[in-house]
Amino acid sequence: MNIQSVIGSLVLAVVVSASTSWAVDSATESAGKTLGAKMVSEISFDEGKSTLTDSAKEDIRKMVSEAKQKGKIDELKVAVWADREYPTEGAKASKQDVTLANDRARVVKNFIKDELKVGSVNTYNMTERPNALQKFMHTDTAKTKTAMEDSGAAPRTQDETGFFNQKAKSSKAVIMLYMK
Repeated sequence: MNIQSVIGSLVLAVVVSASTSWAVDSATESAGKTLGAKMVSEISFDEGKSTLTDSAKEDIRKMVSEAKQKGKIDELKVAVWADREYPTEGAKASKQDVTLANDRARVVKNFIKDELKVGSVNTYNMTERPNALQKFMHTDTAKTKTAMEDSGAAPRTQDETGFFNQKAKSSKAVIMLYMK
């Protein structure tokens, strides 16, 4: 990667960020679109915390509000990380990481269902890879995690997080919105 492409990517990221409050990197956008999402957003958590920040709540509100103006929401899928990247093949997440990601997923799901009145919200714990049965049965969990990994939206190593960690997903959640 040369310096011109890095600068071009940064300029694009700044322009996209200025035009929408829920800008995401191209790999994440691609994963969401591959899975059929009409809108994709990314929120951040404070390290070690599962509570939603005010800015995260506002981003989710704006996304859902804009979608409701365009039509009927079918479902939201929420991929949630702990404070580490997606595990490499064969790696096992710690119990604390699994619990933190599960807690974050529960908080986001409850916020969307209770406050924003969206009926269908599915969550995916990105501290765990899909197991053999999920892969064999081609479950929604396996499809979602595989699409995110294949597109580069679920980086596993420091090298995959990008020049300025712009693709890093630790302490984040990706929200994919599907319309009817």
